[in-house]
Amino acid sequence: LFLTLLLCFNSFGQIQDSFFHDGEERTFVYYIPDSWNASSEYPLLIVLHGLTQSGNGIMEITGFNEIAEVNDFIVCYPDGLNASWNADMNSVNSDVDDLGFVEELINYFESNLNTNPQKRYLSGFSNGGYLSHKIASESEMCIAAIATVSGNMSTTTYENFNPMYPTSVLHIHGTSDAIVPYNGGASTGASVDDVMSLWQFFLSCDTEPQMQAMPNPNIFDFSYPERYIYQNCSGSELEHIKVVGGGHQWPGIETLIGGLGTINMDFYSPQVIWDFLNGKSCFQSVGLIESSNQTKHLLKVVDYMGREVKNHQSGPFLWVFDDGSIEHRFQITE
Repeated sequence: LFLTLLLCFNSFGQIQDSFFHDGEERTFVYYIPDSWNASSEYPLLIVLHGLTQSGNGIMEITGFNEIAEVNDFIVCYPDGLNASWNADMNSVNSDVDDLGFVEELINYFESNLNTNPQKRYLSGFSNGGYLSHKIASESEMCIAAIATVSGNMSTTTYENFNPMYPTSVLHIHGTSDAIVPYNGGASTGASVDDVMSLWQFFLSCDTEPQMQAMPNPNIFDFSYPERYIYQNCSGSELEHIKVVGGGHQWPGIETLIGGLGTINMDFYSPQVIWDFLNGKSCFQSVGLIESSNQTKHLLKVVDYMGREVKNHQSGPFLWVFDDGSIEHRFQITE
């Protein structure tokens, strides 16, 4: 539980705070832009650090505070216990409820700082990227969009993938990442291509993305970015920035943060991330339900991994009909 605060700030800026979740004190730092006022709803961006890192550390090197000041949103940098997140990667935090912690953190800001429940965003690096995908895949709370850097999906998240909401996704990853390999691995989970295909299918995007050229002004970083945009998604957006030759790093940030390999300097990833997240909103769930042809008959309902759903719980499903058609539907069970 957390205490509701009476906010009577004389000035805004950077604030350190904490609350208890599952018997553990959870700490976080956040930034409020000077424009904040209690009568307006501001977007909330939660930035999740990588393994061995901290909220303060990721705040100091990413520059999201400056972007928040210019673009009028609140940004929060929580700390993982033992400098780690439980993203189903067999970590030392395997019994820690980090999904629930982030959900409670969102409630904290909506209760105390009137952040907009339609504009909840996550961004994560490495281990924090894994947690971002996990939350978007498993949370009953709508996350409008996520943007990950050098982080992917654990095997557990991938195999149990069944999101409740059509979250927009931007995935940034270097092809020469030696810590979270682009092509996946036994200990790091699915490949980037497999993860993008999973989201593509769920969001009903065109199968093949369109490649959009990105500038390569820095020829001495031995890497270059390619942007892949999936067209015709159902109300959401899906993009992948492939950093060819890039390592386990934040593109555009020269500061070493425990990563490994080439840092691509052709684009400033925090600004690109905000440009993608900005304006994305949560769907009204009932608006996702598609009308059906009453002359055909339902054969079965399956989730997005092809598993038959016997009890119609809330969530997005595929309805398979006897005429061979398949419909994407979202249903709410009270």
